[in-house]
Amino acid sequence: MTLRVKVSAMRSALLRQMAVAALLLITGSASLARAADAPAAHAGSQSERDDGSARLAAQAIDAGHPAEAAGVLETLVAPRHHMLTIWPDWHRDLARAYVALGLIDGAQGQYRLALADTAGDEGGALGEELAVLIARSGRADLVPDTLGPNGAKYFDLRWVDRGNGTIDFATAFILPQDDADGAAFTTATYRAECATQKTQLLGGASFSAAGKRLRSFGEGEAVRPANDLADHSLRMICRREQPLQVKLLPSVDGRALLTRYRAQRAHRTAPMPSADVAHSAACRAHVEMFVGQLAAEGEVSGPSWQVRDWWDIRTEGSSRERLAAATSAVAALARADPGTARMFQQACVQEALAGGAVPGL
Repeated sequence: MTLRVKVSAMRSALLRQMAVAALLLITGSASLARAADAPAAHAGSQSERDDGSARLAAQAIDAGHPAEAAGVLETLVAPRHHMLTIWPDWHRDLARAYVALGLIDGAQGQYRLALADTAGDEGGALGEELAVLIARSGRADLVPDTLGPNGAKYFDLRWVDRGNGTIDFATAFILPQDDADGAAFTTATYRAECATQKTQLLGGASFSAAGKRLRSFGEGEAVRPANDLADHSLRMICRREQPLQVKLLPSVDGRALLTRYRAQRAHRTAPMPSADVAHSAACRAHVEMFVGQLAAEGEVSGPSWQVRDWWDIRTEGSSRERLAAATSAVAALARADPGTARMFQQACVQEALAGGAVPGL
């Protein structure tokens, strides 16, 4: 199966190699075994492949395709990349994509995350971009670290000073759809020790979409942030602004944030005719199986996640029962007729690529 990679004349030879290599990792050839044996276009690490995806996303913004760019960059700053560095440039570009999409609170959050690890002239430029955005749209107290398909963690920028560089702040984590236990969002308060860059969970709870408290969280010991995203989220909080200080820690309205976030996700998800629902559920299951096979063999490339997320977004409205049935059917097909299953698998990947799952390909 031959794939045509459309690359503009302005792209460097290195980016062309990175795009081809990422595409090979997604699609394979006629079989997974042959794909594993195919020579790679470059021997780059996962970090280098992610950097290549970020460059393509930046080009997508310049070309007037902010939604596609946001889809790529949200994947790169997601917690599943917790063992890899998240660069300030990725947050800056995601902020610009969000501005183009009209997601102003998301843009403010991304600018602040970029500023958390940026200094000097570049930090000054980022600060000016944020200031222009605030002047145009007003200050947002609640900003998310991402508005991706896996959820959004909102930070309340209002805070209480406990002295000695210690502050308390509130957060909310919003899910795109209810989880298996019926939880739709959580709220929590944390204490940040800015001098030592540690956080302590003071308490929190999970809630249903109707606002019913499902369970509470206890206090946790002060620990270092669990990943790079949490680390510069803490830095964002510690780079606080004096005008936002309050005497009492504010409570986060999780239900209002849930409504806002799910409305934003619905706006970015193209309507799908009912006849396509079963097909999309089957393709989601095929791609999930493919990503699982790649993970068993080694690292999974960033574009592979983008293809998976593309199908995730298109099945956000499907019931858990429908998705489970599709997964069972795809698994049964793979056992009974592996060749046919691989054919469907590759067709689903191609459909996602044709739909813009990976900008620039």
